[in-house]
Formats: sequence, C-alpha cells, structure tokens
Amino acid sequence: MKLSQLQMLVAVADHGSFSAAAAELDCTQSRISHAIAELERELGTRLLARSHGGSLPTEAGLRVLDKARQMLRLEDSLRACARTDDAIEGRVRVACFRSIGTHLLPYAAEALAARHPGLVLDIDDACNDRLEVIDALRAGRADVGIAQLPVEDGFIVHPYVADDYMLVVPAARRFDAPVTWDQLDGLPFIRLGCSGADAILARCRAAGLVASAERTLSNDTSIAAMVARGMGWSILPRLATFPEGDEVQVLPLPIPARRQFALAGPRTAMASRAVKAVLGVLRDRRLLAATRAGQAGILYWP
Repeated sequence: MKLSQLQMLVAVADHGSFSAAAAELDCTQSRISHAIAELERELGTRLLARSHGGSLPTEAGLRVLDKARQMLRLEDSLRACARTDDAIEGRVRVACFRSIGTHLLPYAAEALAARHPGLVLDIDDACNDRLEVIDALRAGRADVGIAQLPVEDGFIVHPYVADDYMLVVPAARRFDAPVTWDQLDGLPFIRLGCSGADAILARCRAAGLVASAERTLSNDTSIAAMVARGMGWSILPRLATFPEGDEVQVLPLPIPARRQFALAGPRTAMASRAVKAVLGVLRDRRLLAATRAGQAGILYWP
C-alpha cells in the first residue's frame, strides 16, 4: 500500500470522477485507475462504484476514505516536523459566523496544529452579521475574517466556500415539491435579522413573497429551535441549520439563493507568514471535503 494510492482515492472521491482527479493531481486517468485497482486488490474489496455519471465511494470505500484522510494529514504533519528551520509560530485571530466556527474551523485548527505546532488559531465565532466580521478586522481584533460577500474596499479578499439559503419549516407540516410561497400561508414567518439575510429576503419579496415577519431574531439557532416547536418558518443559510433535527425540515427556496463567503483581511496581516499558513489550511479542498458539511455536499466552491 502506498500513500500515493490513498491520495488518488481521496482525489477521485472529492472530485467525483477520474478525469477531475487526474487534472487535480497532474497525472493520467489510467495511472489513477491502475493505482486504485491495486489498492482494491490489496484490501480485498471494491472502494469505488463507477458509472457514466462519475465515481462514488462504496460503503467500504467511505470507511477507507476516513482512514486515508487521517493518514494523509499525518503525512503533512511529518513533513512539517522535518522543516524545523521553517517553523512558524504565533497566534492568528479569525472572526467568523457561528456556523463556520462550528462546522469548518475545528478541522482547520486540528490540521494547523499538525502542520505548524507553534501556530495557534484563535477563533471568534460570535459574529451574527457580515458587518460584525468586517468591524473586527477594522478594529484590529482579527487578522482574518471569514465574511459574507460583499466585502468593502480596503481589504485583501479571497473567494471561499458558499452555501445555499433554504426554507426551514416544521417537520410535521407537509409540502408539495417544488414549494411555493402560498404553501406557507397560515404559518408565521420568523425573520433572521442580519444584512445578508435581508438581501435574500428582498429578492424573495421581488419573487412573490408577501408574508410579514412576526418575529425577528439575530441568532439562527434560536430561530431553528422555534421552528422545531412549530412556531413558524424561516429562511436560513444551510450551514446554519446543519445537521437539522428530527422536528425540522430543510427545503429549497422557490428561487435559488446562495451565500458566498470570502477570506478577508488587511494587506499587512495577509502578507505575514503565519496568516499565509492559516489561509493555506483553510483553502485546502481535501480538508474541507473531509468535514461533515463537506461530506454532506452542502458546501460549494466559487
């Protein structure tokens, strides 16, 4: 068994096809196919289910992928330990939404500790609005912000992941697909009070939504809890409701609406070796794909 075989398996699983994995790894499809076939023979089981539409992991493949990602992270850690003359130390402060702090940054902090043991990630996930992320950067309380676009001029901005805005409704209520605004009649609307959600709400109103908000809350967790009690419905980002409980169902909006994140920071901070190391981890697609949110397919690259 070779680490290169595991790397190829992970690339195919992350990208969904041998051709995309070959482009990512800069090698031929036949090389990847041969390597994975050898791995399957050694393990004595089929790891990928191949079809004209792409390749998906089998049940055994999912179990192997989990261990393969751990082994590849360990490889990164070993290489980092060998580069003692290139050690990066210090603290990098990141401001973000709670959903990012919950579903993405724990994985990034773990990977960062393995690659750069002397570098610490300080996470402020108390921001409920994209403007609060920008305020933290402007006031010098954060070196990097994971902010919802648009971000004002004056910062270095790198597009990051995205998720969709969704209808969040009580699980006990039945809806016909596709859901239309009139199917929500009689159920109170609970509004998420933040600038990003307001922009989406304005688009929904232009598309025919007429319901007025009976409540406005700034915390998406509180809104989801109210919806679970049958007290109304809301429009929330998918990452903010993941994973939804048994008393809540998450459905597509009648119109497509996506929330795009960006990694933003002042030019001086973004130029530092410590921040560059953090950005390298945050933008690692292999790492993001290994998160629960990544495995659930609710995150998108720009």
